[in-house]
Amino acid sequence: MARSKDNRPNRPERPRMSVTQARDDLQRSGQQQGSPGMLIIALLGTLAFIAFYYHGLVLEQMTQLTGELSMLDHRITGYSLEDVTALAAVMDDDALGQLNWVHKTAGMIFPITVALAVSVVGAWSLRSVPLRWVTLASGVIFAVVDIWENIAIERALHELTADAVATASLLTQLRWVLLAVLMVWLVLLLIRRFQRRGSVD
Repeated sequence: MARSKDNRPNRPERPRMSVTQARDDLQRSGQQQGSPGMLIIALLGTLAFIAFYYHGLVLEQMTQLTGELSMLDHRITGYSLEDVTALAAVMDDDALGQLNWVHKTAGMIFPITVALAVSVVGAWSLRSVPLRWVTLASGVIFAVVDIWENIAIERALHELTADAVATASLLTQLRWVLLAVLMVWLVLLLIRRFQRRGSVD
């Protein structure tokens, strides 16, 4: 081993980190830790869970209180006054109260989660500011229609009038159309994002 003039062995020099390199490393680390991809995954997971809980579990269980008659929320093609009258005839006060509670809890959380997920994915995937605003507006419109539909359904079940039923039926059909469009748009946004990411890589 080589020795220096003061009779001490020479040690290999340690690589020195420049200020620029340190700054770049910190920026890369921050980008990795703050990646919006984790937020997107969390939002989509929450949306899937709420959708299953609300439509696949709670509203389906409500049919047990109505002699296997489906809830108006699930009648995609709409319903008539006769349909609502038949459903109201088998729903006592407890069943109506249960439906009201469902609408005030999962029925509020679901549309808000849809609007939030679509808006965040749109902001993450789209470069066009106008398209981002259109996506945000679409999500908000869906949430308003969905919550309005919940109120209209309960009103129709209580009033049993042609006008109340027509309003609720129209909102139910519109809600499902908007939901289908938003889900397709959400998938297209995700595909667009990953395609763009793949081309950059």
